[in-house]
Amino acid sequence: MELHWAKGCQIYITPVKRDEVCVALISRDAQLRLDDALPLFPELCKRLAKVEPANLERGAVSATRTLRHVHSGRMALVGDASGSVDAITGEGMCLAFKQALALADAMANDDLELYEEAHRRIRMRPAMMAQMLLTMDRNFWLQTRVLAALAKSPKIYARMLATHVGAGSKKDIATNIVELGWSILTA
Repeated sequence: MELHWAKGCQIYITPVKRDEVCVALISRDAQLRLDDALPLFPELCKRLAKVEPANLERGAVSATRTLRHVHSGRMALVGDASGSVDAITGEGMCLAFKQALALADAMANDDLELYEEAHRRIRMRPAMMAQMLLTMDRNFWLQTRVLAALAKSPKIYARMLATHVGAGSKKDIATNIVELGWSILTA
């Protein structure tokens, strides 16, 4: 997957088939369309210049939504129905599968409160990552500094990515934030 940032938008490139990619534009500007945004990404624009779209442009609203409770009595919610993390993290299906496994465990123990607790834990890391990415999206100065710091220090980037996919500990998260903060300040 590739992620390209510009002021006011991002473009994600994700493989779909051997000879096909998904090009997704994310922006706060509901009127912005891919053809209008591509010139903000000259290298990407060149790479896509001779490519024919496989289908029409589509759109959807992405948002973070938190529910106070994800179960009531014997009923439980899973996936986007149980709250959502902004699509900027790419976590939607992964969260749904993890929640389904947690719900199955809670049902096996006949205690949906266990699911409630697990749901909060499962959602915490992606929600934090979404907040960080959305903060960068809202602040172009910060976005530029963070991307420069990550480019300067691939180790910090690798650890941040590991944290994003759940491979890092709470200590790693704290270390990453401190080192990234220092890199931003000294960039």
